[in-house]
Amino acid sequence: MNLGRLAERFGLVPRRKGRAVILCATSPVAFQEFASLVAEVSAKNPRVNFILVSDNPGRFDAPQSLAGISEVLAMPLAIRPCLSLFLARTRPQALLLAAQSEALWAPLASLARRKGVALHRGRPTASSLQASILDETRKYAGGVAGLVRAPLVRVLAARKFREISTIKALAQELGHPKRILCLGNGPSSESDALKARSESDFDAIFRVNHRWLDRGLFSRPHMVFVAGSKPLRRITSPAVFCAQNRRRADRIRLACLHLSGTRRLVVADELGVLRAWNELQAAGFGPFAPTNGVVMLAVAEALEPRQVTLAGIDFFSDPRGAYPGDARTANAYGIFHSAAKEREFTLALLARLHERDVEVELIGDSLNTAWRARGG
Repeated sequence: MNLGRLAERFGLVPRRKGRAVILCATSPVAFQEFASLVAEVSAKNPRVNFILVSDNPGRFDAPQSLAGISEVLAMPLAIRPCLSLFLARTRPQALLLAAQSEALWAPLASLARRKGVALHRGRPTASSLQASILDETRKYAGGVAGLVRAPLVRVLAARKFREISTIKALAQELGHPKRILCLGNGPSSESDALKARSESDFDAIFRVNHRWLDRGLFSRPHMVFVAGSKPLRRITSPAVFCAQNRRRADRIRLACLHLSGTRRLVVADELGVLRAWNELQAAGFGPFAPTNGVVMLAVAEALEPRQVTLAGIDFFSDPRGAYPGDARTANAYGIFHSAAKEREFTLALLARLHERDVEVELIGDSLNTAWRARGG
């Protein structure tokens, strides 16, 4: 492993986005068991990071035979006591064991199973691998749910977080905003049209996660829509944080018990703003989750504003890439999201805003093109 990857592994430089699948193989011959699977899944979901681990990565010296592999890591017997750290850093959703490698990787497989990581012996089908990646309930239902119910944790969490449970209460917290800026993280979030505006042009600024934090544009949001705890650790402004569902909110609270101060937290699913999305899911479109960008727009719509400006929602179709200043991340949705349903739900929310005569300003070619194609 080179120095760049070592720095990435220890968090000194940003790690590429996406969910990880670990492949255990001792040789290029053993890897061939997975080669067609990696190619198939990578073509459909380029944000899935396939990480190949071997007791001797020097054997894998032919890059053309490793298409779709994000990185090759050494996993010698000497560092097996550090397997927990390895799994925590790579955050795998699945572990694949080549048939002839099972005995060598038994300790890693055993620990992964205890942590709720899906375990596949040999080559699974692409559909079964995707299903195991999407099944987050397997990974988090037991331990997190039990810890959150512990009396001491409940007391600490109540001191660290003040939950806002209704749209009416949220509107009051935000000062009943009538002009809302909803900013996703796509290239149009830093367009010239937006740079010409100022924070005073809006009553409330909504942002997603934290990758915008060091870029200096609209960096004091009133509300931040998050998938994990990192934004709460990095954002110091008194923003309201929004998690999509109770499971994510519980994970966030557990991860932030050590932080000083009190934070305001909203659970979008419990506000009722994702009812239409849940109906789509019940109709059978699959176990996909909405992106935080969709959740942000749904909350904005429920607050009954007079004006909404929407930027940075580019459906990962902007030729400039996925994010401003990021040439590494694949310009595609993650495996947890459905591009078709994201577009459908976003346009449905925009239609509802127009039906209520809300002034809607769309910034970004991708979003405007999709809206015009719908007849908007």
